[in-house]
Amino acid sequence: MRKKIIFLITLLSILLMTSGAFAISVRVNVSNASKGERLSDYPFKLLAVNLKKTGGHEILRAYELRTGPSGIFEGVLDVSSAEAITGEVSYSGVVYYSPPVLIKKQRQDYTLNFNVYEITDRMETVEIPRRTLMITPYDDKTVVVYDTIDIENNSRLTYVGGYNDKLKINQAMFIPLPASYSLVSVVGTDREGIFTLSQGVVSQNKIPPGKSTILLEYFLKSDIGIFDLSFHGEDYSPPAKQISVFFADSTGWQVNSSNLGEMGKRRFEGDDSGTYSLLEGRDLRTIDLRVTGPSYRGVFSCWQVSILAAFILAGSGIFIMKDKIYRWNLMREKKRLEGILAGLEAEAVEEDLSGYYMTFRKVLEKRKGAIQERLGS
Repeated sequence: MRKKIIFLITLLSILLMTSGAFAISVRVNVSNASKGERLSDYPFKLLAVNLKKTGGHEILRAYELRTGPSGIFEGVLDVSSAEAITGEVSYSGVVYYSPPVLIKKQRQDYTLNFNVYEITDRMETVEIPRRTLMITPYDDKTVVVYDTIDIENNSRLTYVGGYNDKLKINQAMFIPLPASYSLVSVVGTDREGIFTLSQGVVSQNKIPPGKSTILLEYFLKSDIGIFDLSFHGEDYSPPAKQISVFFADSTGWQVNSSNLGEMGKRRFEGDDSGTYSLLEGRDLRTIDLRVTGPSYRGVFSCWQVSILAAFILAGSGIFIMKDKIYRWNLMREKKRLEGILAGLEAEAVEEDLSGYYMTFRKVLEKRKGAIQERLGS
């Protein structure tokens, strides 16, 4: 039987090679790392892919396979034109991926190991050991932020989060951000599982055991030259054990914080070369951070002066026109009263109702006299 299997594998390899295909021998292990056992007769996918420079991959071929009784799969696959192989397996509602393995022409044998885990909704297993913000002025009205969040799940369980009744979605993690941020890109987690809110982003993506990193790029704009980069985390979310803020030194710019300590200057080389001011804090869910640019002029910035001047002009105009507006309203009321009195007099003569209208005419004549007195004529 064994000789027959070897013969079939060899024959398949020869057929693939003669047809212009490129075949490799693959061994796959699928294990439940929480329980320390392999999963027998368990479904998984193997993917022949091309890697993208921007991240991710293009799937050329997909194979739906199963492990054998021992929890291991062995076979020969056609990976023609593919740069790498990877795979995915679903367990307890969570999809796990294997890192891409590059295909080399001189190599025929490849091994992929899948670890799956039991799940938990207890966030005590998740920590944020470090969060780093690198802030760079883009122009006088814009700053760009590269925000790196390091995450650790120190348990042997995958954290799946809980249902957010307000958002009507499952929430694994809330990442607080400045209130006026505009998100540009997300790296290190599935973008489709990210929901943007006014005060941050919500991630639906599960957190398996081990270390991971999420990189966010966003920007803030301000017409008055002051940028509020403060953010406020949820009380039950894990605090960042260490927060580091690097601000690129530029003429006319300043950075200030009430709960981060100034740690001096740091010099960087490479793509982000330059001198940066460093601020740091520990065990924080909330930071208070403000940046001011060249267009900011303290309490009386250009924008604020314009608004103040508009209020002053409007108030002055109302004060100057107050008397004229008052007299105009009195004259308008006087003219209306004269029209009513003339109408009453004509109707009284025609219908012989002078006695009936007498009381009304006295009241109206009295009001007309008071108006005439206030007008001074």
